[in-house]
Amino acid sequence: MRLRLTCVSAFLLLAGLLLAGACSPAKNIAAPDAIDRMSRAEVEAIVKDYLVQNPDVMREALEALNTREQQLTIAKLVSSEDNPRIGPDNAPITIVEFFDYNCGYCHAANPWLFKHLDDKRRDIQVVFKELPILAESSLLASRAALAADRQGKYREMHLALMKSKDLTDSGIEKIGKSIGLDVTRLKKDMDGEPVMAQIQKVSAESEEVGVRGTPGFFINGQFLNGFDEETLDKIIAAERAKL
Repeated sequence: MRLRLTCVSAFLLLAGLLLAGACSPAKNIAAPDAIDRMSRAEVEAIVKDYLVQNPDVMREALEALNTREQQLTIAKLVSSEDNPRIGPDNAPITIVEFFDYNCGYCHAANPWLFKHLDDKRRDIQVVFKELPILAESSLLASRAALAADRQGKYREMHLALMKSKDLTDSGIEKIGKSIGLDVTRLKKDMDGEPVMAQIQKVSAESEEVGVRGTPGFFINGQFLNGFDEETLDKIIAAERAKL
């Protein structure tokens, strides 16, 4: 459905451009007059003929529209205020990570992520997207992390959950106490509608942007699914070179 709508949009946009830029010179008439004097069938015939003769035009138009759509979607991911984030608000590099607490590759990526977050340059901000897809304990851990964020302890809870071998109610309660949380409030917030709504929202976002597994990274909009440290470092280096 998205591709069909995009094609229609590109067709209409191209029709307007062709009538103004291609039809007028042929008859030496101003574009508005040319449109008024043509039937719908004539306009469609001209556009169709042009596209048949110049198929690259449609491809380029679709690519431009899809790129713009993707940019708007990614901008929405980054600007979402209800996601936990760590790092300077004005950081020129933003990493968006979709992850699961039971994902081994997410565990491997976590030290890399915080190495960059804690770099003395202070030029990176990370937006954390809780995507519990691997187990029931993943969902429990994500609820705990988002609930801890409401007490200003997301970083501490996130790091503890990534290291923990006990993602159960009792294990999470122990973690909560160890990092100084109000455990009664933690449990209440974990069961609250806002936390569950946030997890559902991230799940929908992952489908929208094409994240099919964890971890999934967007670095200033550039997507990489999976943890490839060398590639991720190259992307960050390229973004820093632009500054």
